[in-house]
Amino acid sequence: MAQVKNHEVDAYLKKPNAAHRVILLYGPDSGLVAERANMLAKSSGADLNDPFSTIVLDAEDAASDPQRVADEAHTVSMFGGNRLVRIKGSTQKNLANAIQPVLDQPPVDALVIIEAGDLKKSSPLRSQIEKASSAVALPCYQDQIRALQMIIDQELEASKLTIEASARKALVELLGDNRMASRGEVQKLCMYVGDRGQVTLDDVNQIVGDASSLALDTVVDAASIGDIATMEHTYKRLIARGTAVFQVVSAFQRHFQALHLMRSQMESGNQPASSLVNAMRPPVNFQRKDKVVQAVNLWRKTSLERVLSRLENLSLETRTQSTLGVALTSTALLAIAIEARQSRR
Repeated sequence: MAQVKNHEVDAYLKKPNAAHRVILLYGPDSGLVAERANMLAKSSGADLNDPFSTIVLDAEDAASDPQRVADEAHTVSMFGGNRLVRIKGSTQKNLANAIQPVLDQPPVDALVIIEAGDLKKSSPLRSQIEKASSAVALPCYQDQIRALQMIIDQELEASKLTIEASARKALVELLGDNRMASRGEVQKLCMYVGDRGQVTLDDVNQIVGDASSLALDTVVDAASIGDIATMEHTYKRLIARGTAVFQVVSAFQRHFQALHLMRSQMESGNQPASSLVNAMRPPVNFQRKDKVVQAVNLWRKTSLERVLSRLENLSLETRTQSTLGVALTSTALLAIAIEARQSRR
């Protein structure tokens, strides 16, 4: 019986156990699952460019024929050497039936890699593999900040670059929670910097920051003035693009903290909202000024305090219930936008 805990997976990938001839990777982040499967494939010894050595099966096809996986795993390579059988995709059929023959008679010169979604402990496939001595199940749940830092370090090292502390902080905040998409953004940044030696904050803003920040600002502004349609549409686009939930929540917290400060000054000093917005540091983008002014005029201090409390709770909930993060955030942002719309009326 081989069980690897989430925090042990990276160490396992560096030194896979040769006795494990069937490896299941599962988790909610398909990018992370695929990336780790690629690492195992490269270390398998099979020629990944040879269709006789590397066989890729769709999960639906594999589940449809209970002997297909075993036949592929036990086939001797035409030119000798190791073979790799890689199973991808999803299926409503019982894939466990097709894997059992390989577990009963493990191949000697072949490795079977299965890429799956988020499997419960009671899942037949996961349970079956966790009980087998010739197989191992690798959970793919990432510590978001730690995972992003690792991706940055790996790509910087590969490109022989260093990075300013402020640039690293900004980059982590801007990257999304899709592993492969995040790595692609860092690779693009490294290519842009080239042989200049060090990644600066300006580089990050030029290559990674502009589009992400603009979309985040659009969601924040739309919610704070009650533009529900724009808020929902842009939020869905952000999530689909791989933006992390914690980035969205953090952007809302910063914005509503600024609104609270300006509203407090407005109520205590009788200053107009436009003057307060013009005095903000860093300055507000000219395209946003009217919306921010509208939000300062719209929200009362007590209402802003209630929203900040709600956002604090949301930040905690999305970290402790990561699988529900997108839905929890969507519900909270909709409630804020609805309150803003009601205030407008």
